[in-house]
Amino acid sequence: MAEQDAIKQFADFAFPYANDRFAEVAAKGLKMAHYTTAEAAALILGNQSLWLRNAALMNDFSEVAYGNACLEQSFSSGLGARLQAAIDVVHPGLFRNVTERINNVDVHTRTHTYLTSLSAHNQESQLGRLSMWRAYGGPTSGVAIIFNTEVFAHDSDRLGAYSSPVLYGGVTEFSRELVRVIENIENNRHVLAQVPFDNAASILFNSLQFSTLSTKHPAFEEEQEWRVIHHPLSEPSAFISTCTRTIRGIPQMICEVPLRDQVGLNMPWLDLNRLLSHVIIGPCVYPKQVAWAFREILREIGIANPDSRIAIANIPLRQNG
Repeated sequence: MAEQDAIKQFADFAFPYANDRFAEVAAKGLKMAHYTTAEAAALILGNQSLWLRNAALMNDFSEVAYGNACLEQSFSSGLGARLQAAIDVVHPGLFRNVTERINNVDVHTRTHTYLTSLSAHNQESQLGRLSMWRAYGGPTSGVAIIFNTEVFAHDSDRLGAYSSPVLYGGVTEFSRELVRVIENIENNRHVLAQVPFDNAASILFNSLQFSTLSTKHPAFEEEQEWRVIHHPLSEPSAFISTCTRTIRGIPQMICEVPLRDQVGLNMPWLDLNRLLSHVIIGPCVYPKQVAWAFREILREIGIANPDSRIAIANIPLRQNG
């Protein structure tokens, strides 16, 4: 087996849950919705870049601690020893290398991780998710930018930004998925033997770290969340820029993932005419005026048929207070 083929196959073994969810997206023809304020959506579309915020400033940073706790308890239950036995017999010291990397970055997760949230979207729905409108709807207006999922079929290593489906559950569900990873390795040690030590360490590190960053309490399952994750310090990208934005009154640095191709990037599918399905205007005081403004934004950036890409949810949203 060629080395690159072994690396790819081992990566598949390390991400069974993600692979299942990617297959589900393709089979069901799902799209991805990014819910945000109308103000932020206008800037995202106008600048043709998706915003990734620091994990410490996201709505629920406690979710990162939740995922870390699931990993620690799973390892303590005996799965850590089982994983060590599976990989160290092929690459002695690999388990220690991976766990030391996890421990070293855990303290810095708040400052080293940038991410944004997407929600799996049924392509037939023009309403969106009520739970998300409760978070973003109201007087300031919420907007859902609906993306086609073609980009999932392409390699994203050049950008250094990765899509990760959220696992809803606790230690039991987390451990179940970790067992799948371990069994894949136990049954395919001959593949791991063809993977260089450093590549195997990076793949396993990413598998475990992404799992902690993408595990949530089962009460949130209705959101059907995916995350786009980027680590600018450990995996910088020349194509992801940073800037300062004020979001809900808090000035902060964000990472901007381009939604258009650039010289040297060579990702022609990064084109909003291909990526953008449509925009849903959420429940707000002036939905028609907001819809008109977004039609003009789409026209200005050269989106074909902008009128057909705007929908108004027309949901009578109850607000507190």
